[in-house]
Amino acid sequence: MIDEFIAAVVADGGQAARVSDINAARTHVAGILGRDATLCFWNGDPLVLALDPASLGRVVAPVEAFAGITGAACAVAATGTVVLTYGEGRSRATGLLPDLHLALLTADQVLPTLGEAIARVYAGEVPRAMTLVTGASATSDIEKIRVTGAHGPRRVAVVVIG
Repeated sequence: MIDEFIAAVVADGGQAARVSDINAARTHVAGILGRDATLCFWNGDPLVLALDPASLGRVVAPVEAFAGITGAACAVAATGTVVLTYGEGRSRATGLLPDLHLALLTADQVLPTLGEAIARVYAGEVPRAMTLVTGASATSDIEKIRVTGAHGPRRVAVVVIG
């Protein structure tokens, strides 16, 4: 199922990788960010905090950041969709305003279908908001010319841990 999820993310133009543990995730994320990256991150997500994101670049406001690092409520294998829910320390701006949205999740958070993902989200405390991210933000004008990054990040990268 993880391979299906990764293939779906890549098919939609994103980057995705599976790593063994948080240390491997940190190395992978550092490689994506490069040197001297500006970033913002969810400080209310234990998985994100385990990465020690503040040491991977210069922390700035989401509107100024090159990369936004988030966790995820879960993901959908069939479509490569990452499900984000928001609350204390988990701002929508982190995954929306930077050029690169980098999402972290564990292998057990990848579910086969959207129905199962929605059921998992609503099985607990109902979030104040939810976003389904399937690839980079894109829109097409009246002439059907596709523009990437018009309403959100131009790049999406997902790291599956475990």
